[in-house]
Amino acid sequence: MLKINIPKGGLTIALASLSTFAVYLGYKDYKAWMSLGPGGLPHNLVGYFTTSFLKLFAIRYPRDYRSVSGNPQDVAKYLSSDNVPYRDGDYPVVAPWPVPNRVLNQMAPEEFKTYVQETIYSVKDIVLANGKRLPMKVARSFLEKHNDALFAGEILPEWEVAHQHPIDGSIHFKLHPSDARLLIERRWGELHPFAGKVKGIPAGFTLIYPPRNQLELKLVNECIQASVQYLADTQH
Repeated sequence: MLKINIPKGGLTIALASLSTFAVYLGYKDYKAWMSLGPGGLPHNLVGYFTTSFLKLFAIRYPRDYRSVSGNPQDVAKYLSSDNVPYRDGDYPVVAPWPVPNRVLNQMAPEEFKTYVQETIYSVKDIVLANGKRLPMKVARSFLEKHNDALFAGEILPEWEVAHQHPIDGSIHFKLHPSDARLLIERRWGELHPFAGKVKGIPAGFTLIYPPRNQLELKLVNECIQASVQYLADTQH
């Protein structure tokens, strides 16, 4: 039987080298997470270790529209499938950490991020299907904690419609599961890693990729309308 004799000094050096390399990789991963900016968790080592642990419980295939809960036979609920074309181009790369949920490329141009933000947060009110006019309000997001959000009627967690992420221009929406399924199928976004798994993050909580032009911004407006109608129906 072949025996390999490793000098004790050599083993110590090898273990030290592996430990140093592991620390380097961990530090590099931490810096990459920090570059996403604040959102939801403390923007420090505590937040990094928390999101790393939460990976174990995240949705494995957030782009699989078949995983969205609800009736799979429903094509759409508040969105019109005729107004939702297939998104052009490849999928963006999404950061591997569940919190914050961000994209790493195909970001909205800097000047367009501001325009998107103004479009979302300048919505004054929305007329519901029953004719009732629901005022829109802007306040700090209960989910993001560091960014503003659009609220329908009342500034309460259950009335949070959407919030934009300034660092990349992507947007989170609370949508009916059937509308979320339609948008995911047509490549406009993907489920939040904890959609339907955590209190306050419903099954249709969807990350919409950063709009890159006026046509894609039009879809954002469609999502705002759909989200408000959905929340109005579920809260009353």
